[in-house]
Amino acid sequence: SNSSAARTNLSSSEVRISNRILGNGTFRVCHEGTYVGGTRNNQAAACKRFKPQWRLMETEYFASDFKIADYAIMYAEGWNRICADDEIILITKGHIITSNSGIRYLAEPLIRNFEKFTSNSGWIEGSGHWTTECMTAFSHYTYHASGGQHLVCDLQGRYRDNRRFRNGKSRFELTDMAICSRSRSFGPTDLGEKGIESFFANHVSNSFCHVDETWLEPSYPQRWFPRNSSATSMFSSHDSYKLQSSNRTQFRLGGMGNIIEEEDSSEDDSW
Repeated sequence: SNSSAARTNLSSSEVRISNRILGNGTFRVCHEGTYVGGTRNNQAAACKRFKPQWRLMETEYFASDFKIADYAIMYAEGWNRICADDEIILITKGHIITSNSGIRYLAEPLIRNFEKFTSNSGWIEGSGHWTTECMTAFSHYTYHASGGQHLVCDLQGRYRDNRRFRNGKSRFELTDMAICSRSRSFGPTDLGEKGIESFFANHVSNSFCHVDETWLEPSYPQRWFPRNSSATSMFSSHDSYKLQSSNRTQFRLGGMGNIIEEEDSSEDDSW
């Protein structure tokens, strides 16, 4: 993507993947890599692969991952036009590389000092720090900008404070977002109407909201999921009807801190 709100691999297409593991979730493992050639030559990359037992999911997941990034970039462009200079958001979008052994990795620029601001089930980081307030306002903005159809959530990455550098521009750098939608059209991490309502049940409009007008929000949002689930939760397309607000399916915390169906004993990704 050539967008000013996109953070991409630029002209670097080759990555040397190391055995060093940066993160380990239920579904995926993240290895550290190094770009070889191109604009990002010798810079660090994050290389994410599915664990063998979950590899059947990767085609659907990777396809939705790029769609989510494209929509998030579009909303970030709109946000960046109305926000303050130090509240700019860049969305990370990588590409698929295949190792010599045939394993597919999603490779993207590494984000160090990684932190999580929100989940896709309504959890909001509780420090009250301005960076979290700003991130929840961005999610609120995406709901408004989409006419109440989408909510960009599961916001994670870092705030890069460059004010100590001459002419430096501070910004948020985000990766691995989710989008909850009325139509549940953004893959396994799209928790549908219940994901949207659960966010607004926990979100209180703050000084970063309503920058230029009063933003849309659901009239009577209900908290459908336990509010302390910071993990990313996934549901298959077969479960879409359970994530509509008209359905009364109950949910609870799973063993990895993720959301699972009340009667279900399966585990979802925490990564």
